[in-house]
Amino acid sequence: MRRWPSILLALTLLGTSVAQNNGKIDSAQYYERGMNALLGTGVSHNDQTALQALRTSAELGYLPAQTAVGYFYDTGNLVAPEPGQAAEWYRKAAKQGDSLGAWLAGRLYYTGSGVARDSNEAASYFQSAADQGDPFGQYFLGLVRLDRQDYAKAAASFRKSAEQGLPQAQYQLAQLLKDGKGVDRDRFEAYIWLLVSLSAGNQTASSDLSFLEGDLGSAQLQKAKARARELENTATRSVAPHGCTGWPGEFAAVPSPPPPDLQRFCR
Repeated sequence: MRRWPSILLALTLLGTSVAQNNGKIDSAQYYERGMNALLGTGVSHNDQTALQALRTSAELGYLPAQTAVGYFYDTGNLVAPEPGQAAEWYRKAAKQGDSLGAWLAGRLYYTGSGVARDSNEAASYFQSAADQGDPFGQYFLGLVRLDRQDYAKAAASFRKSAEQGLPQAQYQLAQLLKDGKGVDRDRFEAYIWLLVSLSAGNQTASSDLSFLEGDLGSAQLQKAKARARELENTATRSVAPHGCTGWPGEFAAVPSPPPPDLQRFCR
């Protein structure tokens, strides 16, 4: 009987060791608790429990929790907005190779929100996301290159994003095609991309479409409209995003961050 205390002590130490050696498992469990509290209904919903659990998970290094906590500080949901804190958590995720964390961190450097505005730092983060095929990283990288008047590279970035359905990238690509900046002037293709952008709700494209219709004959307009319908089967957010769509500000000129319940689809 006297052996029981020593056996219990050994089991306690073993359990502590296992918990420490499996930090990733513990951090994932904290994340799940946090998301359950955040998205639950009735008594299962508790914002403070959600924030505490997600922050604990983030501090343990769990990547999805880091972007979720960054989102709260970025948008002011659940906590007072602190863009500097948002940038810190996004950077942590980006350092783990996360494409979502990368473009979210870059976005803050691009706008100068919570950190000093730094287009070089922003471009570095956007490049990391773009290299992983992220449409938002590609779009933002296009904006940086557009600001630098590097039109050829801007067009290449916008095209990659446009083909994944971002209407604001489609609009920017159309502008370069319309004006022949960085690409051969092609008002026929510009008209096509403007139609696709408009179909996604980008009303800014309307006046440009009216302008181009004067340059294109009736036959070309019909061909362009047919081509636009074909593109809508592949290059719209209704078919391209794999769940990473549907939040306010997604299609803004400077897109807002996706909320935690959608973030898992965005990486």
